[in-house]
Amino acid sequence: MIEKCRFFPLLLLCVLFTSCSKEEVLAEEAGMTGNPHFTWDTTVELEQPNNWCMTLSTEKIAITNVAEGRQYILTWKGGLTAGQKTDGILKTVVRGEQTRSTDLELLEIKDSGSNIYEFFLRGGGRKGEIVITR
Repeated sequence: MIEKCRFFPLLLLCVLFTSCSKEEVLAEEAGMTGNPHFTWDTTVELEQPNNWCMTLSTEKIAITNVAEGRQYILTWKGGLTAGQKTDGILKTVVRGEQTRSTDLELLEIKDSGSNIYEFFLRGGGRKGEIVITR
């Protein structure tokens, strides 16, 4: 039994390499995946049963976890059309702490087709993204 287990990690590695297409690898390197998620100082899988929810309006996205008392609020000017946006601000609200506000030097929305929208954020020395379905 021990002899067979020695090759298990190698087998998993082979399966991983053969199951990923070139496009999937490039998308992961660029930080883009088709799964709805939010990345900033944490990574949150959206549209999963994990206590996180998202609210979208014309110039605002709120990503909230009531159980943890944590919320991220992204606001901007320029609507939901693809392209660069102005006046982007990401607020981080944590229960019992002072709200942190980050002015974004870059906020760009990309319409990736199939009702997938990607928001690319940069500010305060950080990069992040939000991928949502509409």
